[in-house]
Amino acid sequence: MEKKNGNKKKQALVYKPYLKGTLDWKKILLRGLRIVGYYGLFLVAFLLMGFVLQIEIGVLRWAVNLFVVAVGALVVYATGVSDGVQEVTQGEIAWGQKEKSGAVPDEDLRKCYNPVKGWLVFLAAAVILLALAIPHALTAQKQVYSLQPLPDWVEGYRGHEEITAPLAYYQREYAVTVTGIIQIIVRMMIYPFVSAAALDSKDAMLLVDRLSPVLILLPALG
Repeated sequence: MEKKNGNKKKQALVYKPYLKGTLDWKKILLRGLRIVGYYGLFLVAFLLMGFVLQIEIGVLRWAVNLFVVAVGALVVYATGVSDGVQEVTQGEIAWGQKEKSGAVPDEDLRKCYNPVKGWLVFLAAAVILLALAIPHALTAQKQVYSLQPLPDWVEGYRGHEEITAPLAYYQREYAVTVTGIIQIIVRMMIYPFVSAAALDSKDAMLLVDRLSPVLILLPALG
């Protein structure tokens, strides 16, 4: 008996020609903003599932948080693939149109696939994300303590000057600053890394803050 496997020939891949498109800067910017919009959705998702990401077992906590980051990158990747497939299809149509009529309208060319578009979309999103992450990384400081509520029995000693002076620190009013708002936004955007590191040490938390410009771009690289 002849072996069927030996008679099988490898099927050659067929590559359909497509017309390389031109750059559509408006669409590139909008797609970059769409990626930033995904980060807003990620932020909301992290808020809703925050307790799940704060598992006390270190190895398991890191595994769960890295999995969440991978899911975010997969969402961005799937969106990019969908856009690419549509543009390649449009490029194939434009190729056929060029073969028949010899001319393709600029509007149709802007809809066709161009490998540079993906990188430009990433750069458009990166500019916005880094505008938040870089200032946060440069101003990040190690958090060593936080003020706790004073016990009720302290109220009876507020008349003594030697007691009142040290306690004046508790009366300071802290205004909401731009730096504080940026810190909250960036930390929420990279919450899986914050969640994984914050329970280990303050030094690890500071390292995450310093690396935030790199960490915030990981899902967008998808």
